[in-house]
Amino acid sequence: MRKNIEPKKNKKGEVVNGLHKVGEIAVDSGQIALADPCNFKNGPDITISTNFGDGMFPIYEDWENNKRLALYIPLDTDLHTMLKDMITDPTIVKKQRTKARVYDHE
Repeated sequence: MRKNIEPKKNKKGEVVNGLHKVGEIAVDSGQIALADPCNFKNGPDITISTNFGDGMFPIYEDWENNKRLALYIPLDTDLHTMLKDMITDPTIVKKQRTKARVYDHE
């Protein structure tokens, strides 16, 4: 079972304005499918390519005045950008590996 992360709230119990990470999507097919759980047997309502492939993609909710305005799934994460750069320009592999090690320990 996946855990949903609750958005940050102020002392009054209201959600703080801005983007809040509320979970992640694990992708194995290079696609993210969106569907109504009650109708999933009919297949997804929409399928979106991730632009790169597999991995973990963060999910953010955008809140303003204690109302959820939108759901965002960035398809170009730091890790995917680094991997894409390493594939397109093999000369930067060593530089990117060093950068990734530093980033992992922040």
